[in-house]
Amino acid sequence: MIKPKALKQGDTVGVVAPSDAVEKAGMEESLEIIKGWGLKIRMGKHVYSKVGDFAAGTPEERQEDLLEMINDPDVRIVWAASGGYAATEVLPVFNRETMARLKDRPKWFVGYSDVCLILNVMTSFKIVSITGPSVWGLAEWDKDSQEMLRKMLFGETVAGVGVEYGWKGEIDGTAEGRLVASNLETLILSFGTRFDPLMYGSGPVILVIEELDIDKSTLQRQIDVILGHKRASRISGIIVGRLVNIREFSYPEWGKDVTAEGLITKRVKKWGKIPLAFLADFGHAEWDYAEIPEEEKAKANHKFVSLPNGINSRLTVGDKECKLEYLESVCEVENEQRMAAS
Repeated sequence: MIKPKALKQGDTVGVVAPSDAVEKAGMEESLEIIKGWGLKIRMGKHVYSKVGDFAAGTPEERQEDLLEMINDPDVRIVWAASGGYAATEVLPVFNRETMARLKDRPKWFVGYSDVCLILNVMTSFKIVSITGPSVWGLAEWDKDSQEMLRKMLFGETVAGVGVEYGWKGEIDGTAEGRLVASNLETLILSFGTRFDPLMYGSGPVILVIEELDIDKSTLQRQIDVILGHKRASRISGIIVGRLVNIREFSYPEWGKDVTAEGLITKRVKKWGKIPLAFLADFGHAEWDYAEIPEEEKAKANHKFVSLPNGINSRLTVGDKECKLEYLESVCEVENEQRMAAS
């Protein structure tokens, strides 16, 4: 895997909005956090543009912002302002020329939700990226989550996701492989394209998924599609993050008798005995797409574990503990440079 270099004080963050529109007022606190890390901010020209109530500018405007950040030698990290539903419209940016440029001078790409479409591009082309908070929501996650992401980007030691996090083991075992962390829907949307992170690459992977706002029957189909993938045998272990607002409108009687967690566990067990764990500290916020009082929101889980796509890792799932260990550095280090040159 090709790893971007660690950030340093004074580096520039390029903020883009490849999907949904964002409000400037909601960005200010998060931008101040990033500036507090000693980083400069360069905003895409169209981040605050809006097409109806949907996207942050036209497809052409969003593509323009992405290309400018990719081509700007001062921008070291391309960080998504938000997720949404429109990132498919910017995928044409990632043609052979663009990917050759990124392989030669890799940059960090950070985001989640719809932005996983872009992160899947990076994984399929063997470039390390980070599934983590968007800029817009950074201030809503707790200090531990913010600090984990900062350390990862600056090349400080992040050993993995320890036993102190919100794990729940379902199928015991140990697995090693490269991390592929994605929103579930965007992973499925990548299948069969040149940006399919399971199709391109070799060796085992530890798959990490999360989802929100779908029917249980849809979830069942999505899991079946993953386990039926042509290269599903690469999956050595599975981590499931938060499953927010998973309900059942189409088959309400059936939906009463199954849980999202139970549905996934049953299908993975039937497919093959690989380690399976649930991680309550990864993925969409519990308050996303739900009208909850502010006092309830304050009590909700405000952790977001950032995960480095492409890093060789070890997943341990047991009765007494679950953990994810990183078996190599997240950022490019000097020894790896020498090995690549030799």
